[in-house]
Amino acid sequence: MSKDIPLWVAVVIGLGPSVVAVVALIAGELRHRRQLKHERESRLRDERIEAYRKLLTATTTAQTDRDAVDAAESAYVEISLLASTDELDRAAAEVPVRYLQAQRASFRETQDLEASSDYGPAVARARAARDKFLALARKELGIKGRTAGFRDLEGSNPDEELPDPQGPSSQP
Repeated sequence: MSKDIPLWVAVVIGLGPSVVAVVALIAGELRHRRQLKHERESRLRDERIEAYRKLLTATTTAQTDRDAVDAAESAYVEISLLASTDELDRAAAEVPVRYLQAQRASFRETQDLEASSDYGPAVARARAARDKFLALARKELGIKGRTAGFRDLEGSNPDEELPDPQGPSSQP
């Protein structure tokens, strides 16, 4: 009976372990490539977050501090290399420019007290540029707006003052 086995069956049986080994190697290579891609994407995401954080941190004092504007510009250079969209890149580029304009308006105001103040509107434009960048960055990173509506606290007019805080409603 063993002489009746077709040659192709004997070849398939003989090559079976080799085929299984090749399939296992290919599957392992594909898994390794997926892992490397995931690690690269994670590293890029972390680098983006760090560059975005640097830009946003610099904006806390950039309307009056030249070093903060320099830090914002440095952060933008990093972002320009890492940004995933042109829109995000343009929004990041606008942030240090707007804060530098606010800083210049502040300087002009201190030099000429009788001139009309452009400082308030300049700061409002700088904050709007920062908020636009922040919204785009959150969208890119897939972060829901945790602070959605915080700008609404200032009212529709950025120059409008916030209401005074209210005291506790019940006395101790």
